[in-house]
Amino acid sequence: MLGMTAVVFSGACVAQEIHILLRPKDGKTSFHLGEPIEVETACIDPVSKQYLLPCSVVLRAEGTSPNARLSADRIDQLTWLDAQLGALPPEPRGVCGTISNPLPSQPSQKPDWRAVKLQEPFPVYSGQYKLKAVLAYDWEISDRFGESQSHSSSDEMEISLDDNLGWKDHLTRFHNCDYDDLLTLVPDQDAIRALRKHLDDCAVDDDRSFAQLLYKITWLKMQVEQPKLYTRMLELENIRLPFRGEDEAELQKRELEEARLGAKADADRIREWFHDQYRELLLETARQLVAAYKSHPDLHADEDFESDLEDGFGNWHDAAATLVGGADSYVTRDEVTNFLKQAGRSTSYISTFLKEHKSSLPGELPKYRSPYPGESINSSIP
Repeated sequence: MLGMTAVVFSGACVAQEIHILLRPKDGKTSFHLGEPIEVETACIDPVSKQYLLPCSVVLRAEGTSPNARLSADRIDQLTWLDAQLGALPPEPRGVCGTISNPLPSQPSQKPDWRAVKLQEPFPVYSGQYKLKAVLAYDWEISDRFGESQSHSSSDEMEISLDDNLGWKDHLTRFHNCDYDDLLTLVPDQDAIRALRKHLDDCAVDDDRSFAQLLYKITWLKMQVEQPKLYTRMLELENIRLPFRGEDEAELQKRELEEARLGAKADADRIREWFHDQYRELLLETARQLVAAYKSHPDLHADEDFESDLEDGFGNWHDAAATLVGGADSYVTRDEVTNFLKQAGRSTSYISTFLKEHKSSLPGELPKYRSPYPGESINSSIP
């Protein structure tokens, strides 16, 4: 999005510090994993002791016991695409817009206690956690414009989480390609293994759901298995080069070239890692489809079984074709031929398959939740 930075600030004095009060909702400080975690909040001026409105805040959790752990990050579309294209750091992006969360500025004689629900990241392991709050204004400025600001302090509240309702067991239950999307946010190998078991189910379902599962597994694997590489990717994505006007276009071009040259080794490593992960998952999916064929010789004459198998291979290849670089850069034509042979496909079927399924197709970017109400991004992979 091009344009000069234009942020409309609240009329409140930005030097003012606001204290955020927290108290348990209905006295509750113990929760089960998977259930909503809500507390009540209010804002007060620590100097005048006056309460302030509107008190729009965001809750943040922090683990305080050894086994406590928060959910993984969802896919950020811009970071994902820049990493695939090796475009790190990204081109300068001008930012326009207004802040939807104002600073509290209206005095009140009594607190206006409001229930606030903890959003992501949220606890995914049993244990002890600490809750704090930040002004939604500061959070939005930091998240949206890359400017870290703080106009508040906060009470802290200790809470405990248990898994007495079997939340984690529930998450791993699949019905074909239907699964709870929260499983893709549990940062451990058990979650990754559970997702990988159903690659072939999603390939049979359709190419879009299969591609989305590839994206989510790979993003989660990077956080679990390569945390330093993941952190480095975010660091490069968050580099904010100055956005210059047309009269300084050449200077802006040189600045971007220099920044990318300095980051080239890391950017190449990140891009290669994504490529290798997609290839690994694509090969694993094809093996699962072949194994399904070989383990059910009694169904080889069943039309539904054969149709599902062929749909699976078709969606598998089409999803690979939507990845950056196209299918041929992840699985060779010889490998495709070999998998189809192992799955009992005839020579004529394989020949037709290779002709009909293109190496490159347009695809959808990974789906993710926009942090801003009413804002959505529906882009395509170039």
